[in-house]
Amino acid sequence: MGIFRVFLLSCLCCMAIGLSAQRPQGDATIQVKVTIVDSDKNPLPGATVKVAGKAQGVISNENGEVSLWVDKNAEIEFSYVGMKPLVMRVTKPISGYITLEDVVSELDQVVVTGYQRTTKRRTTGSLATLTAKDLKGAPTANLDMLMQGKIAGVDIKAVSGRPGESAKIRIRGTNTITGNAEPLWVVDGVPLQRDIPSIETSRIKAGDFNDIFTNGIAGINPSDIESVTVLKDASAAAIYGSRAAGGVIVVTTKRGKEGKMQINYSTNVSIVTSPPRDANLMNSKEKLAWEQELWDEFSAKKFAEGSNYPVIGVVGMIRSGYKQYAGMTKEQQDATIESLGAHTTDWFQELFQNSVSQSHYLSLSGGSEKNSYYVSLGYSQNNGLVKKTDYDRYNVNAKIDMKPNKRVKLGFTADMAMQHSNSSSLGVDPFKYAYFANPYEKVYNEDGSYAADKTYYSLSHANGSYDVRLPKDGYNIFREINETSNNTKNISASLIANLSVNILDNFSFEGLASYGYVSNTTDNINGKNTYAAWTDRPFKDDNTDRIYGSITQTSAYNTSYNLRGQLHYFNTFAEDHYISALLGTEIRGQYAKSIYEKRYGYDPVTGNSATPTYPSDTKIEYADLLAYAAIIDGLSGQSIVEDAFASFYFSFDYVFKQRYVLSFTGRTDGSNNFGSKEQFNPTGSLGLSWNVDQEAFMQSLKSVISSLSFRAAFGYTGNINKSVYPQLVMDYNSSFRRTDTDYYRMGYLKNAPNPHLRWEKTRDMKISMDMGFFNDRFRLQGELYDRRTRDAVTTVYVPYTTGFSTQSYNTSELLNQGIEVTLNANVLKTKDWNISVSTNIAYNRNKLLKYDANSGYRSWGTNHVGYPLGAIISGKVNKIDKKLGVYTYESRPDAVFTTAEDRRNANNYSFYLGTSTAPTNGGYSISVSYKNLNLSLGGTYSLGGKILNNINCPISYSTLSGNTLETIPTQENDLYVNHLNVAKDVVNRWTPDNPITNGHPRIIDAYGEDLGLDDFVPSIDFITKASMLEDVSYFKLGSLMIGYNFTGKWMQKVHVNSLALSFSMSNLFTITNYSGIDPETPGAVYPTPRTFSMGLSVGF
Repeated sequence: MGIFRVFLLSCLCCMAIGLSAQRPQGDATIQVKVTIVDSDKNPLPGATVKVAGKAQGVISNENGEVSLWVDKNAEIEFSYVGMKPLVMRVTKPISGYITLEDVVSELDQVVVTGYQRTTKRRTTGSLATLTAKDLKGAPTANLDMLMQGKIAGVDIKAVSGRPGESAKIRIRGTNTITGNAEPLWVVDGVPLQRDIPSIETSRIKAGDFNDIFTNGIAGINPSDIESVTVLKDASAAAIYGSRAAGGVIVVTTKRGKEGKMQINYSTNVSIVTSPPRDANLMNSKEKLAWEQELWDEFSAKKFAEGSNYPVIGVVGMIRSGYKQYAGMTKEQQDATIESLGAHTTDWFQELFQNSVSQSHYLSLSGGSEKNSYYVSLGYSQNNGLVKKTDYDRYNVNAKIDMKPNKRVKLGFTADMAMQHSNSSSLGVDPFKYAYFANPYEKVYNEDGSYAADKTYYSLSHANGSYDVRLPKDGYNIFREINETSNNTKNISASLIANLSVNILDNFSFEGLASYGYVSNTTDNINGKNTYAAWTDRPFKDDNTDRIYGSITQTSAYNTSYNLRGQLHYFNTFAEDHYISALLGTEIRGQYAKSIYEKRYGYDPVTGNSATPTYPSDTKIEYADLLAYAAIIDGLSGQSIVEDAFASFYFSFDYVFKQRYVLSFTGRTDGSNNFGSKEQFNPTGSLGLSWNVDQEAFMQSLKSVISSLSFRAAFGYTGNINKSVYPQLVMDYNSSFRRTDTDYYRMGYLKNAPNPHLRWEKTRDMKISMDMGFFNDRFRLQGELYDRRTRDAVTTVYVPYTTGFSTQSYNTSELLNQGIEVTLNANVLKTKDWNISVSTNIAYNRNKLLKYDANSGYRSWGTNHVGYPLGAIISGKVNKIDKKLGVYTYESRPDAVFTTAEDRRNANNYSFYLGTSTAPTNGGYSISVSYKNLNLSLGGTYSLGGKILNNINCPISYSTLSGNTLETIPTQENDLYVNHLNVAKDVVNRWTPDNPITNGHPRIIDAYGEDLGLDDFVPSIDFITKASMLEDVSYFKLGSLMIGYNFTGKWMQKVHVNSLALSFSMSNLFTITNYSGIDPETPGAVYPTPRTFSMGLSVGF
């Protein structure tokens, strides 16, 4: 330590002597003492100041500050990689800020990676940056959806249109089988740690617990964001180590800038309306006519003969004299059917509402040279498309930056967000009901009471089978919506402190400390008169009519911390050699706890509950008492998650003549998730970049090829699979073994021990090209990548002699290969006009290379070696057989047919049909401005995605009891699904009198007659489900925005700095062959609405 002090003191003395010697004496010398910044007032460390005629330049320090003495009338040049050089003649002392502009401002050359600021020219990694301007256009959207379609290789898909719902994000494919493939979010240098423990108990159903806010992204206010940088490959993201396998998204929020106080206020009012597409379902007259057609074809003759006949829909119920329709004459039946056709209930339109949403944002910022501040308040209200759904968000953000002296810089950030979501109980599925409920059913009776649906649960009883027990007032979807509720509140707060100390001009210490707290509470209430409560009665109520509601309450919290310290050195030597080195360590951890409780017999007025006992006529035995106690024990409990990590990292960058760049990073992470021998996982990357346009031989082409760079990189990142643990885990049951005097814990060994369970590792390689033409008015970026994941965790079958049936191992391998292309063009740029176009496309080829649990495409499941994750393996539909009226399927080239059994063998018809994850995705944007008026539009497209239509009818022939005579190949063939509503085009079908092959197949009564179809075509569902295959490719116009910026002297008179008005529309239209509402969110889910918004922004 003593030697170090002497060395440091000697260096400081030498520097002081050197600086003193550098100062010229006399009146002809002038001091230049400035801070070099970019257009956003961000300091530019490592900028060069050169005096004409002198070989040696001066380098700015960590804060962009530089001081030197020059001769009067000397010419000096300020330069920084990726910026336009600034040359000026010194005639008087210069102080304050020197602002350098990007070569092309849209490129946003300065990027923030979370650990340091750098420039795109000095990076070898794959990264892209979005500014606050890029995130406009959809005022009601969360941050993740605002990024959709704007960056090549970042596939963002909405999970649903529910307000506050986070999107699914995949950066360059999926690289884990059982782990979390989402990217790591980093906000102001701090990785988000907001895990909420899941709840597992037999008494808490899936719909009782709401996890809408668990990943924390929805709480970020988009108006607070300065920039978003996406790190896509190992060279860019490896410094985040074993959390970066899914990519990293770095969010930088706004901070105060030097100057007088600036006040900015913005507001948006949005009208939320129905999506642009509908489900194309039958109306009442069409459905009644369809049911009559099926009655005439399948039922009328058998009914007249007195033999077994099918009853389909209300027409079948009326014609057969079911219940209240008994004894009617033919004329009365016709009149009843006609009256039902006079009214149509569009169930989707009944569910939807045109709602008004709003958002408000207020910020105050300013400061002096030594202190700056930024304070913002935000409020957003989204009332949702579906009735009784809404989402509110409140944000408070405060930052202060201080410079006590030239070498020390302090920053403090306090952030708080509160989110509130309301909906009906998550156990209620109104969207599936809307797809299948008959249009002649009504919402309300004439007296205003809820009308019971007479057909939704009547199929089995109307056809002579069992009766579905319902509450005395029947089933009504709006009773379920209005008398159930799910209320979720989430409060998150964080404190961040940053410290930067310039030990020397080019050597600094940077520290960060953060603390985060998250509270998440949910109340799920099922009213006693609802069907949701009716089906959740555990106290021997199968044969009783008593009713009671319930409330499920959960309370969870998460506390997290992050401590980081790093040393940063940078300098330029001999004018041509620039180096930057970073060495640091980091520890972080989180503790999360969830507590849950469910109470039956809940009264929403008083908030109290009266837990039911067994019915009074129940003969109670000791076993019944134990069963009752087990129910009570399962109504409450807790879950705890605790993580701790320790990390060491470094990075080294070398730039020669601003042409050749070498980048090297390394990191090792330790986690308590693994055994002692596998806790630490080293990761790192090596990257090279060649800025060809800086070469002498390119100068003659500068007018055409203004910039050209090639990059290549190789590296490793990692992933923690939290679904498994290495140790032998005893898991306790929620119930106890009881005696008269005590009770005893009961448990079982949940996991087989595996001390070698370790991190999942991803090897990443890429090459890229970045090319600009005509002063970078046109830019073309292309990239090829190859990502191979090893040690992916999967469950493997083990011999039963071990005491377990399965065990988790690091056995599987995945491959993601792809290409990304981005084109930006400033088509027209004049004094008044500006037209720019941007588009990107990315293709990702995902492939499972090794998978021990199941191998080969002939196995059951969705993971098959040699094919992508989510591969669809099924039959390949040929066409409808003209004689049989059913789909035929192509046989495999290697199939052998010698017996009838061979025709039933699924392996003889198995083909790879595609993947549920579209391999090709992209986006586009067009911006046109004339003077102060601007127009912008943008959207996304997706190609090659396939799904097996998962909107399965809740009833089928199997709903009935009895012996079937014919196997039903597909849902399309099933007569009994027509008891509920169907698509309009099902009438275009094969019949013996109309044997078409370009419509729907024949309809078959499973209990009617044996057609012998099994002898000719396969009927196993694994093969025949291919007939439900749909292409979910689409082209979507996502947003259209018109804005006007006011200018003029009148604004100065009223002390207004800026004023702008905007009008925007989102989700305008979608071009697709998908039969459902939205191909981006296929299935019976909350659809994405169309919105119209008006905005105002004013600055003082």
